[in-house]
Amino acid sequence: MKNVLVLAVAGVFASTANASDLLISVDEAKALLGKAVFVNGDKPEDFAKGHIPGSVNAYAHDLHYLSDIKKCAGLPMCEKTAEKFISELGISNNSHVIAYDDGKGPNASGVWFFLYLYGVDKVQMLDGGFATWKAKGYEVETGPAKKPTPGKFTVKLRKDILATKDEVLKASKDTNYVVLDARRFEEYTGKTLLDALESPGKHIQVARGGHIPGAKFFEWKKIAGNPNGEADKPLFKPADKIKKDLEKAGITPDKTVISYCHVGLGRGSFVYAALKLAGYQKSKVYVGSWDEWGNDQSLPIEQ
Repeated sequence: MKNVLVLAVAGVFASTANASDLLISVDEAKALLGKAVFVNGDKPEDFAKGHIPGSVNAYAHDLHYLSDIKKCAGLPMCEKTAEKFISELGISNNSHVIAYDDGKGPNASGVWFFLYLYGVDKVQMLDGGFATWKAKGYEVETGPAKKPTPGKFTVKLRKDILATKDEVLKASKDTNYVVLDARRFEEYTGKTLLDALESPGKHIQVARGGHIPGAKFFEWKKIAGNPNGEADKPLFKPADKIKKDLEKAGITPDKTVISYCHVGLGRGSFVYAALKLAGYQKSKVYVGSWDEWGNDQSLPIEQ
């Protein structure tokens, strides 16, 4: 594959970011082996089947603790918990981190958003993912993740990219906002209920199905370049195409756009990244997402 994946999204982009801020090509990443920290966001069992040499594993879906979200103003982990967790991945504040998954994108975006939220300045998603890495014949390791030497990380929160349930409740009634649901239609309508971590090692199924009142259904696959995780394909569609698809759905750059999914760190963060690529400067992720909303009987729902 030629080095075109990052360029595919570079055409239309806001001054708030560049495609190269969010994405790095497989060839560029290969040159950083031993220098950057590679974090795989897929399930541990998938990681064990094959990963980039020296990678650590942090399953994106499990970076969200409902108990911490409730205690710590909508954060996926309370600050001290996140600080310890990130340090134990071998990450320091000055680390260059490359987040990746099988090539589909949501899990890579979950790791990327999580680390950026807590203050990792240089963190990018691997454009093309592990599928492209393998297709190029680059070295692959198997087996569980090895424990790295801990880094020295201090949290520097970026609260401006995070929406709380209180803001989402306000947004559901405010025409200056768009709340965007990135899940599957079966989740949006309440036919499918998922679980998530209430606390480390303790999963609970969401109590109610449905969606946030007024939320637009906009499945993450609409803007994905590689929803099936194939080799030699970019994570995102071209930025101008993303912008057209968003505007066609009535999602315009003048609004504050809040994306969510079941735990925020996955499909919701993937759509957030697409919004940034398309030049949407006023965007946030509701990390509490349906896990928090559906489990709070005081909050309204639609089905």
